[in-house]
Amino acid sequence: MNAAVEPRATIESRPTERRARPRGAHPLAALSPALVAAHVPSSSEAESLRELRSQLLLRWFNEHRTLAVIGAHDEDGADVVAANIAIAMAQLGESTLLIDANLREPRQHQLFGLRPIVGLSALLMNRDVHVEAMQPVPAIEHLHVLCAGTLPTNPQELVSRTPLIYLLKTLPERFRAVIVATPPALAYADAQIIAARARGCVLVTRRHRTRVADVARVKSQLEPAHAVLLGAVIRE
Repeated sequence: MNAAVEPRATIESRPTERRARPRGAHPLAALSPALVAAHVPSSSEAESLRELRSQLLLRWFNEHRTLAVIGAHDEDGADVVAANIAIAMAQLGESTLLIDANLREPRQHQLFGLRPIVGLSALLMNRDVHVEAMQPVPAIEHLHVLCAGTLPTNPQELVSRTPLIYLLKTLPERFRAVIVATPPALAYADAQIIAARARGCVLVTRRHRTRVADVARVKSQLEPAHAVLLGAVIRE
């Protein structure tokens, strides 16, 4: 894959707020409409995600199991793309874990309608909460989400510690694919650290909004971290 060129998926921007699930409602009612892979699997956006999934399976997940999803800026929507990639992997029958490593402004609990009380921050502080922290998504078989949890005062320090390295080495023993959502790369150094721990990443961009110079800056940040930039996902 050429960095910032492939794989290429076009995904519409959609609202990300949490939707309340009325009693007796369909399980998908708890999921944000931004999760097009779950809500509208026959759409062109979902088809683009499946094409992206195929590329990742052939070129990354054939030898690796952990992938970070990063964006230059918050509005690029890397959190939404990470969630949709995780859903697409789970729909293939692959045991998949989505980790919300955005300890600045986490959104995965909102996208999936989950309780964010216990999560990654607790694990990184060496608390033994592995089982309860990884929440299954009732509407999506084979998918678990590790929410960010309580926001720490020192997020960059937390993701720099040994527990994250250990976590990303041991989780693949249980899951076929581990997708990691990160904070915006040009705002925080966390993304660079997390991408290095995951060893590989895809970059999320916005058509006509993300500047070429910003893509170049992200790429230059990743090079000394020895994180493989697999390609770019272009959002509308």
